[in-house]
Amino acid sequence: MARVVPVLATALLLCILACAKQAEDATLTVATATSLRHVMPRLLRTFEQRGGGSVRFTVGASGDLRKQVEGGAPIDAVLMASSTPVDRLMSSGHVDPGTRRVVAKNQLILIGPKGGPSVGFRDLDRLGADARVAIGDPGAVPAGEYARQALQALGKWDSLAGKLVFAGDVSQVLALVRRGEVTAAVVYRTEIKGLPDIVVLDEAQGEWSPTPVIVGAVVRGEGAQGAPRAERARKFLDFLSGAEGRAILLEHGFLPP
Repeated sequence: MARVVPVLATALLLCILACAKQAEDATLTVATATSLRHVMPRLLRTFEQRGGGSVRFTVGASGDLRKQVEGGAPIDAVLMASSTPVDRLMSSGHVDPGTRRVVAKNQLILIGPKGGPSVGFRDLDRLGADARVAIGDPGAVPAGEYARQALQALGKWDSLAGKLVFAGDVSQVLALVRRGEVTAAVVYRTEIKGLPDIVVLDEAQGEWSPTPVIVGAVVRGEGAQGAPRAERARKFLDFLSGAEGRAILLEHGFLPP
């Protein structure tokens, strides 16, 4: 009997490990833009409650997420804050073109710390020499690229060159304002919900303002294309585009596509 127990224990351990691996293999992984970090937990929870199965998400700047997909990271779907990285992945064959869709829209706003100077997009270049304006890094962060487009359209980009501070994602931009390290910053409207320590200085509206979009697609490759998770990834995007998913996005400040 003394010899049987270790054998049974080993078999039980192997069974537990096998079940854990099966659960891991069945879990859907969604690469998510930083601007979606607050709404994703509720979206995933609701999707799972509706029988969609286990889902997890990884957060980052859209440019960094694109590089992860290109590098073969185990990602089943992407939700990015711009069409550019998704279209690049589509052109390189990393995502399924038939699954690409705009899930929601957002809006650029100019914010500052309470008690700071009152300024708008059109007069940012009139700030003093010591003033600093934070935006996302335009080369990797969609919020930064949108900000650059807006400032270029207003003819302010070159004159602000010495005042701009680039951050790694939109959450870092927001943190700079909340710590009082910058005079103003360009972020999405969805970033400011429930924050009493910042003020909205201006809204990006008009022909000069780009329209931020959330774009999703299913990733091709081993573990996704042709596998059960690929179909579930499509269902997850359908859920986001459906009435219930859209209602959750609207509650968090996103606009309909």
